[in-house]
Amino acid sequence: MAKTKTVEGIALTADKFASAGDPDNTDTWHLPLDTHKHVNSALDMYAHTELASSEKAPAARKIVARAKEEGLDTTDFVKNHLSQTHGEAPRPWIEIFRAGDYRGANKGLITRADLDRVVRNYDPTYHEAPATIGHPADDKPAYGWIESLAVDGDKLLAREKQVDPKFDEARKAGRFKKRSAAFYCDADGNITGLRHVAYLGAQPPEVKGLQDLAFNDHGSKFIEVDFGEDDVVADATKTVAEQIKAYFAELFSSSAQPKTFSEDDARRIATDAATATAAPLQAKVTALEAELKAQSTKFAERETAIAGGEVKQRATAAITKLKSAGKWTPAFEKMGLGPVFEELAKSTATVEFGEGDAKKNITTLETLVLFLEGLPKIVSGGRFVEGAQAGRGQTASGDPLTNAARARQKEKKISFSEALSEVAEEHPELTVASGSSAGAV
Repeated sequence: MAKTKTVEGIALTADKFASAGDPDNTDTWHLPLDTHKHVNSALDMYAHTELASSEKAPAARKIVARAKEEGLDTTDFVKNHLSQTHGEAPRPWIEIFRAGDYRGANKGLITRADLDRVVRNYDPTYHEAPATIGHPADDKPAYGWIESLAVDGDKLLAREKQVDPKFDEARKAGRFKKRSAAFYCDADGNITGLRHVAYLGAQPPEVKGLQDLAFNDHGSKFIEVDFGEDDVVADATKTVAEQIKAYFAELFSSSAQPKTFSEDDARRIATDAATATAAPLQAKVTALEAELKAQSTKFAERETAIAGGEVKQRATAAITKLKSAGKWTPAFEKMGLGPVFEELAKSTATVEFGEGDAKKNITTLETLVLFLEGLPKIVSGGRFVEGAQAGRGQTASGDPLTNAARARQKEKKISFSEALSEVAEEHPELTVASGSSAGAV
């Protein structure tokens, strides 16, 4: 028998959810799509649902397909979650490495079989290789991510996603003609996986809001091998020796007038050449220091913003869950319960819940949610749904709300609770508190 997860009293199989990460673990099944109401909710809750990176795009596409079947507007959803900036537009394959003999650079012999192994082992859900500028030892901004790998002959190809537009523009302008792939190695020195792809040869473009990355190599060994077009060396990148040599070559060219130099002249010329050479390097160091300081400030601000957003998201998700279960009323908002949820969401303290093997630790926010979930269901106007009593026909006779709910229950063949919720939402005037109401808020 197929595994199911019960949502609002209905057992649903994995295919009825936008995302089912593990078919055998229903805790990984998110965003049910079985009814019009659930599809509409999925459009709203997608951004607030924690999904693995590999599941986000497929889940978004599934939601859009079901929403169209239900006649719902998906324009904003597609713009926000399936636009080109979210990596949905296919990008071309690019060459990032070529098999060959790199023993002259102490990198070893890398064969087509080695490249096939790298492709087989690449799993973005375990380690998503970033596109960087320069080789990061442990962390650097990521200018893009490697979505998938392939082998063509003796070449290793990569398809990228979420590439920063300014960085992409700089590449197309020829500012990064050389790239270098970094590979993890096993104990025998054979490459086993892709660590990152580094672009070399130019000053990074000024880009705001790049995602910061942090490597956790667990002590694994890796090598970096350059691959790309022939270097085009600009004057500013020549070594000090090359610039001094060029200076004296021009100075003593056949077109120049014969000159005589004292020891002081030679010392002065050499000093001037060294100063001229060091000037652009010093300027570059100063610029990099300023950029590093600015980036550190931006990262700190970004971390603060992310932390606040996560707190807001946890509180919103908890409230939405209670609303879906009919355990939240507008009166709770007026009572200031929303800010209380946000304050509780900031806390990392846990409370021990349950006994024996069922004992577990839950956060203070989850404790409050469990308490409210244990209350009877509430419908608009302040009525608690007493399902068993209503189902036996023991409510007050002549109650318009009850009569309308029973008619809806019979018409749509749904539970009395669901029928009562629908009628109360469509006709709030029927929910005015009366002698039979309970739990008015």
